[in-house]
Amino acid sequence: MRKIYDYYTLSEDISQNREEAAKINISYITNWEKLHDSLIGTKKPEELTVCYLSGPEPSNDFKELTNLGILPQNIWAFESDTQAYKQALADFEQGEYPQPRILKQNIETFFQQTPKKFDIVYIDACGSVPSVQHSLRCVFTLCWNHRLNSPGVIITNFAMPDITKNTINDYYELVSQYLFFKEYPSEDFKINECGIINEKYNQFLITVRKNFSYYYGEYISAVLRDIPAVIVPLERIARNPYLNQILLNLSTIDSKNDEQYIDLSKGNSLARYFFTVNYLLEKRILGEKSQCFLKEIGEFNDLIKGLKIIILLRNGKIELKDDVEKIKDFFETKGNVYQFLDKPHSNLFFDIILNQLSYPLHNNVLHNARYQYVAKSNLMFTDVSIYDECRYIYEWLPGLHQIISSFRDKSWQYVFRFALDGLVKMRQSYNNEFFFQGAIISNSIDEFSSKKLKERVQIK
Repeated sequence: MRKIYDYYTLSEDISQNREEAAKINISYITNWEKLHDSLIGTKKPEELTVCYLSGPEPSNDFKELTNLGILPQNIWAFESDTQAYKQALADFEQGEYPQPRILKQNIETFFQQTPKKFDIVYIDACGSVPSVQHSLRCVFTLCWNHRLNSPGVIITNFAMPDITKNTINDYYELVSQYLFFKEYPSEDFKINECGIINEKYNQFLITVRKNFSYYYGEYISAVLRDIPAVIVPLERIARNPYLNQILLNLSTIDSKNDEQYIDLSKGNSLARYFFTVNYLLEKRILGEKSQCFLKEIGEFNDLIKGLKIIILLRNGKIELKDDVEKIKDFFETKGNVYQFLDKPHSNLFFDIILNQLSYPLHNNVLHNARYQYVAKSNLMFTDVSIYDECRYIYEWLPGLHQIISSFRDKSWQYVFRFALDGLVKMRQSYNNEFFFQGAIISNSIDEFSSKKLKERVQIK
């Protein structure tokens, strides 16, 4: 935020951008930085709390963690299988200390029932995703129940599906469809009894089949970004009665069919994907692994409802309450909100309000680490994913009916928009669901360019 302020006020020639940025009262910047620092801060190893899946031999992970300076008392291990739990207890001699806290409970159940938060969650499921081991559902449950501190880390370890089994074709379909809409969110296509009909999709499917290990790894990373940042928040939005203060008639979301929503969601990758697979599901031509994936990410009906709401809002196809319509008009009226780079739009307002209440966890792609290695004969994919709630952005702004007042205070507004630019640039290449037209400064300037995910590293 301060970098943009300095760029416009110190680096640029005389311009309207410079004049507008100079209107910020510097006390607003320092107050925002205090808010930011109060929510980020730093932690020493002994202040971190970690949980992991125990398995029959929990001592290996435990020793690694304690060697790094994490206190034994801050380490939680979970094992639900009776035999594995007994072996885990026997892995430590009686009276030996330190030991991890080993609980005989499913880790998902713990996330649901116990209000404990962790800094690092390590899910070494070893199976493929999606699968009957419900590894992705564990990530969803963790995020849905808000059990990760911010900033926080989720470490996952998933296996390559067995390409010799008949189910591999279902994995090809799942990975291809998910990543196709990431790559081509505006591409026109048709659907018949064979599925998606589109030449680019057919070519992409062939490419995925030829280099499945690469694209499977990309799919894993994409899903780990999407669950905390988009899928969980959308399901929260769908269940939140606060919507009744924004929308005049929620029942209108069911007035359009799946094909109409597929068309309305052009340019929005996840919405287009989920509307399409919902249509394929209703036509009974969706593969088993795609269906398994939908069962791993909470209540699918709520997700579809949340997607319908944001797509209708974005396209101006849903009736708003009168007072909300006036707020929308404020953003749409020329001259009310200054344009730095992107033209400010009412979608910015809706994104603010919805994300303020739905608590997304945004992926910091700059600090992610991704690995690929062979364990015995299994190809494994490890993702170390860093998440941030970015409450220093959302909590800078007040509530729904105070938005116009805060945006009329240019210092307040510009500090928010400068800070938001950082989040826009972090998500721009990976999640296009929120913050359309939120950029303040050009991507062509190196210091403010879109952030890119590091390539997966192969460990020999």
